[in-house]
Amino acid sequence: MPYKDESLTFTINGRRKSPVQTNIQYTTQDKGTAKLSFQLMKDGVPLPLSAAVVKLVLLMSDGSRFVRNIEITDKLNGRLSYVLSDEEIRHVGTVQAELDVSYTNQQAMSIHEFSFEIKKALIDTDILPGAEYYINDFESLKNKINELYNETIQTVEELRKKFEDLQNIETKEGAQKKADAVQANLDTHKNNKSNPHGVTKSQVGLGNVENVKQASKTEFDNHVDNRSNPHKVTADQVGLGNVDNVKQADYYEFRQHNFNNERHVTKNDKDKWNAGQLYKLTQDNGRVFYKASSETTDYNELTDTGMYLIYNAGLHGPGLTQCFLLVMSYGNTLVQTAYDATNGLKSFNRIRKNDWETWTPWIEIETVEGAQKKVDAHANRTDIHLSKAEKDKWNGSQIHKLTADAGHHLVGLADKDLFTELATKRTTTFYSNYTTINQPPVSSSFRGLQIGQDGFGEVLAMGNDGSTWRVSNVDGWKTWKRLITNEDFELVTWQNVTLKNGAANGDRPFQYAKWGKLLLLRGHITAPREVVIGSIPSSVVPSNGAVVLVSTSGITGICKLIVYGTGDLKLTGLMSNDNSAVTGYHMDVNPIPLD
Repeated sequence: MPYKDESLTFTINGRRKSPVQTNIQYTTQDKGTAKLSFQLMKDGVPLPLSAAVVKLVLLMSDGSRFVRNIEITDKLNGRLSYVLSDEEIRHVGTVQAELDVSYTNQQAMSIHEFSFEIKKALIDTDILPGAEYYINDFESLKNKINELYNETIQTVEELRKKFEDLQNIETKEGAQKKADAVQANLDTHKNNKSNPHGVTKSQVGLGNVENVKQASKTEFDNHVDNRSNPHKVTADQVGLGNVDNVKQADYYEFRQHNFNNERHVTKNDKDKWNAGQLYKLTQDNGRVFYKASSETTDYNELTDTGMYLIYNAGLHGPGLTQCFLLVMSYGNTLVQTAYDATNGLKSFNRIRKNDWETWTPWIEIETVEGAQKKVDAHANRTDIHLSKAEKDKWNGSQIHKLTADAGHHLVGLADKDLFTELATKRTTTFYSNYTTINQPPVSSSFRGLQIGQDGFGEVLAMGNDGSTWRVSNVDGWKTWKRLITNEDFELVTWQNVTLKNGAANGDRPFQYAKWGKLLLLRGHITAPREVVIGSIPSSVVPSNGAVVLVSTSGITGICKLIVYGTGDLKLTGLMSNDNSAVTGYHMDVNPIPLD
């Protein structure tokens, strides 16, 4: 059958709780379909209701009040539900509700207060429900009537007290007359049974009592003795809707039953059972829960504490086709331990994490016997144990690495600052692929060695172009200095000077070379004076130029050679015994220092 089912979850604790304002709304046409479902929790787990009776108290907006027993749908997991009756659904407005639980051991508790709405359906706009008040028994009705009578008596007594001091304000005779008049009025009022104040039955809480003649004592006694239910009162109307329609025991039968020790238990029995295990760990006969080989077991679904015998590999299992499984759970924490059921040599365990979904892998638990075998096998190996001499040799070996374990450089400097990286190192090797900050002035990748302690010492770097460079922290890791080899001194590359303005090579070609910080010139030429006779690259000459002396050929003499910073060369200032006898110039001069 379809229901308008609304679910509520209540947690039971001692903290102050405000009434829950829900957004649940039914209409007056939700007859037999307005369903409330509840889940009761305590300490993070469902509240067992095996020995409990749960009542739902409904206080309607018009003052009507109902107390109903609730159907417990799942005693073990604390689930219950209630469908509003046709009588209750007629009361439009906000409904204040409360759940109350009573146990057979006389314990009781109030669970929670909440509210919901009943809206009048359009089809019911002309129907006005009468206010109702729930009265548990006839004694409650009698008490209501007595309260009304006592209120009337109290009013009379108050009026009498108001006139006790009349003698103090006028003569005794006058006061007496007035008091007698008041008393007469009071007696008249007291004896007036026609409701002079127009009190309604709703005002005294009897709105549901019909306006009919009340029975006399004799009639009432006859009514009490009438067991045929002359008013056709139903079991639901008297709060006995859950009582089976069978003959109840009379007093003698009840006494006989009460003294039958075979049917009743002692308080010790009850205490023992109340403290007993309510949740099953095994079957009723004490055997473990059985999973046959014909079914597929999903180990992820076995989350209730218990013991199992599983005869199939299943899903998410430890790989055993026959195993005993122990499951231990509390809240969302769960442990599974599996034992090999064939020969008992293997066991595994795993844990479900707090997110309720993630499982750790199955981990095999080592037995004492298995661990001892592995220890014995390890102890008997001669290829992995060392002698004292070997230990002493290795303990006395180099601890700080100069290279990586594979033998190549230890520090990679690509995209790093060479000085920053080496400042924190001891003696070590390094390498860069031409992208290092503060690297030596080489044209390609380089590798090197730092010799020192905690950043102090020398750094040598060798470029792929064959050059070697040195830097020291003495000058703050600033200046790279190239180291000149024997080959650098012995090997000089001579280049021909570009001749101009009629200059020509003589006995030997006019050539230049850069040797370290020196410019070298050699050769023999014939050339005019006072004009540029040739040029060499500006990178091999002093930036501010230089002037040197060259000797003449044909006759003894000298002439000045001007070397400009641009690389141009010019002869000027000839001195000889006969200038006309000069046939050329020897360009073999002393080395010219560069900047």
